[in-house]
Amino acid sequence: MKAVRLYAQVLVDVALAPQSGIDLGRVIRELSSFSTSFGQSEVAHKVFENPAITEEERQKALKALTSKFDLGSTSERFLTILLRRGRLNLLEEIIREVEWIEIEKRGGVMGEVVSAVALEPEALSGIAEALGKRLNKPVQLKQKTDPALIAGMRVTVGGITYDGSVKGKLDKWSELN
Repeated sequence: MKAVRLYAQVLVDVALAPQSGIDLGRVIRELSSFSTSFGQSEVAHKVFENPAITEEERQKALKALTSKFDLGSTSERFLTILLRRGRLNLLEEIIREVEWIEIEKRGGVMGEVVSAVALEPEALSGIAEALGKRLNKPVQLKQKTDPALIAGMRVTVGGITYDGSVKGKLDKWSELN
């Protein structure tokens, strides 16, 4: 989604601007913490998505919610902008995109591993290292689980998907028959 990339790029550019004094890592941690709590709160979703609630009431609700977190001014301002533009529901995607952009700026590439069961950290770092050697650049992997894969994994990095899952193999086999 273009909006996600745009908001993420603006946040990265502002944070990495010379003499901004903004710690992008801290902002990401703060926004991630807020996003996790926000995502788990049905009440917060009802308040921010209810068209009967005025913009002013939403601003007050956001202020009350953010006061429970130790957020820096950059994080607070960013959340306020998202609220005003009706984009608070994109926060989790924006955070993920910020992480991707930051890795790209360092010459690396972000990828995703989807497996039937959670992988051990050593296995995940081994996969990232092997992909990094193949691509000649650092690879950062995010992990997701999808029991529908049955076994194995699907890895997407640099726009290319490597499917070594049982489900992927069964799907290919059914296409051939």
